[in-house]
Amino acid sequence: MPAAAPNLRRVLFVDDDARFLEITRELMSALSRGQWEIATALSASQAFAILQQQPVDLAVIDVQMGVMDGIQMLSLLNRGYPNVQKVVLTGFANEKYRTACLAKGAELFLEKPTSQDGWQILFTALNELIRFKPEEGFRGVLRRVGIADVLQMECLARSSSVLEISNARMSGLIFVEQGQIIHAQVGDLSGEEAFNQLLGLSGGQFNLKPFSEPPARSISGSWEFLLMEAARKRDEAAEAAATRPDAAALAAPLPPEAFEAAPPPVPTATATAELRPVIDEMLVCSAEGEVLHQWQCRNSAIWVNFFEFLSQRAQRVAQALPLGEFDRLEIQAAETRAVVIIGLDRGVLVKSRREPVTT
Repeated sequence: MPAAAPNLRRVLFVDDDARFLEITRELMSALSRGQWEIATALSASQAFAILQQQPVDLAVIDVQMGVMDGIQMLSLLNRGYPNVQKVVLTGFANEKYRTACLAKGAELFLEKPTSQDGWQILFTALNELIRFKPEEGFRGVLRRVGIADVLQMECLARSSSVLEISNARMSGLIFVEQGQIIHAQVGDLSGEEAFNQLLGLSGGQFNLKPFSEPPARSISGSWEFLLMEAARKRDEAAEAAATRPDAAALAAPLPPEAFEAAPPPVPTATATAELRPVIDEMLVCSAEGEVLHQWQCRNSAIWVNFFEFLSQRAQRVAQALPLGEFDRLEIQAAETRAVVIIGLDRGVLVKSRREPVTT
C-alpha cells in the first residue's frame, strides 16, 4: 500500500472470495468518496504481509477461510497488531461465532450485506468505528494496577516498550529495552531520580506504548534493584507523612471534651460475627473463547478477554523464569476475592465475597 494522506483511513478487507473483495472495494470506495484507502487480501498470510508494509486503521475479516480462519487471525492480530481495530464480516452468522469473535477482540460482528441499503449500513458502521483513532497500547489506572507491577511484567517478559505516566500535576516516561529499564524522565529530571518520582505517584494514568529510542540512556542498574529502591523510598515518604504533625492542628486549642475520658468502644455485630463466603459470579469458557457456563456474570466478554490477556502474559513469564506452568491467579480485595484458573482447554472464574452469618 502506498503512503496515504493524513486524512485518509486505511481499511483492509480479508476474504477468500475474490469476487466479494472486488465488489467491496468498488462500493466502499464510492461510499467513502475517496476518504478510505482500501486494501484487500485473499488470505491471512496476504493480510499480514500488507500489515508489515503499512499500518492500517481497520481490518475487516471473514470467519470461514482456508488454512487460517477469522478467529485464529483475530488472535494473531491481538498479539502482533493490538492497535488495529477489528471487525468480523461473515455470511455465516451464528451465536457461537459471535461469542468467539467478540471474545477474541473484535469490535463488531456483522453479516455480509445483500442489498444496497445493507452496504450503506455497513459503511456507516465501519466509518463511525474508525472516525477516532484509538490511543496506542492499553491504558490503566494507577489506583487499580500499580506501575511497579506493569514494569515487573514487562521486564520479566523481556519486552521493549515505553511507559507514559501522568496525573494532574506531572507526566513522564520510562523506557524499557529487552527487559531492562534504560531511561526515565519527568520535567527537568532524568535517570533514577525521575524514575523514583514517577513510581511514587499515588494516582493517575499510564499508557504502554511501542518502544522508541530514548533521548539518553540514564539508567544502567538492574530493574529488580530499581523497583525495590523505589518501593523503599515510597514507604519512607508515606511513613514520614503519617508521623508529621499537622501545623494547623498544633496551633488550634484543644476543645474541653478532649480532656474527658472517652467511653469504651461498643462491639458491633459485624466485628464479632462469623463470616461466610458467598459466590457472586462464575464463568467457564473454552480455549477458543466460547462461554460454556456462566452464572450471574454481568459481562462475560470482559472476563474472556482477561483470560486471553492473562494467558499470553503468563506464557511469556514462564519462558523467562524457571517457575513452571502458570495456571492460577487470585485477586484479593477487602471483602472480595476472585480466583482465575487457566487450563489447556478452558478458563474458570469464581468471584466471591464474605458476609456475616445471620442467626
